[in-house]
Amino acid sequence: MALQTERREKTRTALLKHAKRLMLRHGYEATTTQMILEATGLSKGALYHHFTSKAEIAEAIYVETSRQSIAAASQSVGATRSHLETLRRASLAWLDQIKQPVTARILFELGPQALGWQQAKSIEEEYSLAAMMISLEAAQKTGEIALNNPLVTARMLNALMAEAAFLHLEFGDSTRKEVERTLTSFLDALPRPK
Repeated sequence: MALQTERREKTRTALLKHAKRLMLRHGYEATTTQMILEATGLSKGALYHHFTSKAEIAEAIYVETSRQSIAAASQSVGATRSHLETLRRASLAWLDQIKQPVTARILFELGPQALGWQQAKSIEEEYSLAAMMISLEAAQKTGEIALNNPLVTARMLNALMAEAAFLHLEFGDSTRKEVERTLTSFLDALPRPK
């Protein structure tokens, strides 16, 4: 059973690796499932055992990239005494993650093109919004902040970081200091316990 599970995972990994390479090289629309099959040497049955469509493959690539960029950003900063400071540092570290051309293309071009902005946003929020909620709720529990509704704050922070990402991609590091100041001001302005 373990061998079969390992083989399935290996097949899935190969499909995603080759599909990502092809989609990045040729674009989502121009990449066909036949191209993916030829690159992997797998049968249609093997592909459809794991994915029902090309869009589902693109979704898996998008989910993996989103999850990995957020996890890498979080791990790169470590813990601090302040949950808000950890959140601030992780948010800025995420901007460094998306500077990587492959990550940026998947998160801001390939994913939205294949899935539509609404579904891409929904998937992205599943990871980023959840991470922000965890940090804000931890800050609330330790008395750093006093929010009536952490979800509202998390959604506003998530929107701020999405815009910061677009600025960062368009203008590079020239906007970094202003983004950092804005993020710090946003977090510093959160209500504190009385």
